[in-house]
Amino acid sequence: RIAAFVPLQHITMATSLHPNLTVMKSRAFDTLFTKIRDVETNSGDFVHYSKRAMRLLAEEAAAHLPTSPQAVTTPTNAIYNGHLSILDTNPDGVCAVSIVRAGDSLLECVREIAPSVRVGKMWIQRNESSADKEAVHSCTKLPKGVKDMHVLLLDPMLATGGSACAALSTLIKEYDVAEENIVFANVISCPEGLEFVAQHYPRIKIVTCWIDDCLNEDKYIMPGLGDYGDRFFNTV
Repeated sequence: RIAAFVPLQHITMATSLHPNLTVMKSRAFDTLFTKIRDVETNSGDFVHYSKRAMRLLAEEAAAHLPTSPQAVTTPTNAIYNGHLSILDTNPDGVCAVSIVRAGDSLLECVREIAPSVRVGKMWIQRNESSADKEAVHSCTKLPKGVKDMHVLLLDPMLATGGSACAALSTLIKEYDVAEENIVFANVISCPEGLEFVAQHYPRIKIVTCWIDDCLNEDKYIMPGLGDYGDRFFNTV
């Protein structure tokens, strides 16, 4: 039997799952998520449609970084009082950290909007042979001085929250990054993962495109879309 799912982000309680959670709203997501969830979507189309969604996510996540006032003159000789992101005024002050491998797909979109952003990598994978699917952290490579930077943490899927918390623990406890200076961006999340992160790191900001219903007994997001990294990098 095939189960039908109602998008959880339309339920009021969704925003109470983490104190600093932003669930994006875009009419484009209905089409984009229909395509990337479809098991019949080939790798090329998955890349095409997922990158359209991730480009929107990258812009929204970047908008949660600090800004500074900026007055500009328009072609009509009028003054417009706006703001510029730290990505525009001081890109060296931001580090985009990818949780390899799936996070590299989102990193591509972040670097499209901010080519000069500093980049870090974390090798963290779920132990698929374990019932708890605990995170296994293998290696980290971050730029010098990351403790003084704002961090965009990138991983398209937030399932149990284990990989996210392993990455956050490393950033905060080992590299002294301020918790409130971290923005965690993901394409799909679920209540269990959001609540787990909230218990341990309530001061980070989370920006997600979509909140799915739940985890199944194998700790996979439902309805989900399968393995994001495998589908994006055509290793299914």
